[in-house]
Amino acid sequence: MSLPDGAPRAREVGPRPGGLLVAAGALAAAGVAAVCALPRALGAAYPPWAVLIAATAALLLAGVVAGQVGVLRRKAEQALLLAADVAAFALVGVGALMAAVLTLGRLPADGGAGFLWPALASAGTAAALSVALRVPARRAARRAVRGARFRPDDILATFGEQTSRDVPLETTLDQLADALRRSLALRRVEIWTGAGGRLTAAVVLPDSPPSRSGPSGLAGVPGLDVADGPSQARQGSSLTLTAADLVALARARVAGPGWLALWVPLLVWGRPGAQLRVVPARASGALLGLLVVERSTEDPRFSEAEDRLLAELGTRLGTVLHNRQLDANLREALVDLRRVNDELRVSRARLVAAADAERRRIERDLHDGAQQQLVSLAIGLRLVRDLVTEDTAAAEELVDEMAEQVQAAISEVRSLAQGIYPPLLRSTGLTEALRAAATRSPLGVRLRTDGVGRHAADVESAVYFCCLEALQNAAKHAAGSEVEIVLAERENTLVLSVTDNGPGFDPRLVAAGAGQTNMRDRIGAIGGTITVESAPGAGVRIHASVPSAPAGG
Repeated sequence: MSLPDGAPRAREVGPRPGGLLVAAGALAAAGVAAVCALPRALGAAYPPWAVLIAATAALLLAGVVAGQVGVLRRKAEQALLLAADVAAFALVGVGALMAAVLTLGRLPADGGAGFLWPALASAGTAAALSVALRVPARRAARRAVRGARFRPDDILATFGEQTSRDVPLETTLDQLADALRRSLALRRVEIWTGAGGRLTAAVVLPDSPPSRSGPSGLAGVPGLDVADGPSQARQGSSLTLTAADLVALARARVAGPGWLALWVPLLVWGRPGAQLRVVPARASGALLGLLVVERSTEDPRFSEAEDRLLAELGTRLGTVLHNRQLDANLREALVDLRRVNDELRVSRARLVAAADAERRRIERDLHDGAQQQLVSLAIGLRLVRDLVTEDTAAAEELVDEMAEQVQAAISEVRSLAQGIYPPLLRSTGLTEALRAAATRSPLGVRLRTDGVGRHAADVESAVYFCCLEALQNAAKHAAGSEVEIVLAERENTLVLSVTDNGPGFDPRLVAAGAGQTNMRDRIGAIGGTITVESAPGAGVRIHASVPSAPAGG
């Protein structure tokens, strides 16, 4: 499990073993110094100051040296507890001597002849108090190493309370790992999250030491990206489980090292000499995470109560991860929905504007074309009425001219009507309408329709005008090219493809024009999708897909 550059590191919990050993040496030195210095302060001639200084320095140096020895580093906590005992005894001894002086009421000036019974009384008090102080002294030392302790019930209650509130998942998992490590006296806690067998270390306490240099027997192990195994994982490291691993973990609630070595050896590699528990976090049959905890072999074995606690945490962790996954999916869906709504709002505005522009164009075409011809016909009819009795030949010539004007007006109205909604599309469907459009195009057009039948009018209209727009774009930007139109039906979906062999363009550098926008609006208005594929020198391919059922179906 390699750590990516820039990946965040898990925070350190508790001091390092070397620091604990130095603290143990300091505690022992302080206790010895206090016990030895007090008699000198009371006027005694012993012990010599040189012995006192040498003993104190030797204990401090021993703590520093022990921090560099691997075997002793593993005993750091026990050494600190022993030093705490020494400090407690020293504190009691100093207190006893002070009590003796207070009992005597003065410093001994007779060589200690009158000091015997007070000293004996104080020693008895010290013996009684030492037993009572030893336990809180050890408890304070452990608290310094591991922090405040949590009861198992507190862990479950706190975890449930945090997951019910809007606490970030990273914070919740970090605090869960911290509480587990303190409560169960764990050497290491890891929480892995992910899906599909690809897991990422979300929390690792404490942070792993740097990987050892030199060849490793685990190098190249499938699924690991840390050469020395999962025990070298840090926050952000990854772990890949095989299908067989997932099947095995689906049968386990709390797995120990023996079971893991047999069924999922990947998880025990690189963890020699450790009491190990791996708890799968599942929901709806899917593995969403792992809770991995370690103890040293010198620590007490995991009890049944602790295994039950871990199993319950695994169940709750799976539920939490599943719910957070659903929340994330819901947030993504809401973001997509807002984006689609925004696009739809803009698209509707464009459609309204396009409809208004089309109405103005039709009004202008009618005014400048058919209306002018009809006005001319009205004037001609009045002239014919005036000429029919005076100049029959002239009237007949004028009638012939008017007949030509009528034909021109009919053609213009028919052309205008075809632009609004082609009669051929209404009467025969897409195949014949597209064939007629291909014939009118100035480009060489090949049409394949693969037996496409009739569809709803709005579907046929959108596909037809989308195809016309694509042909117009090709004629404008790829003059002289050849175009292929393919129309097909695939599982209640009408598919249109318009491809030309023109110069093409780079879609990343060229913004979509009015033609592409119109096509997207028309196809999107009926629930379809459209894509434009192109590259310089590779032509343009427009692909539209529209959900549709045959007309009358």
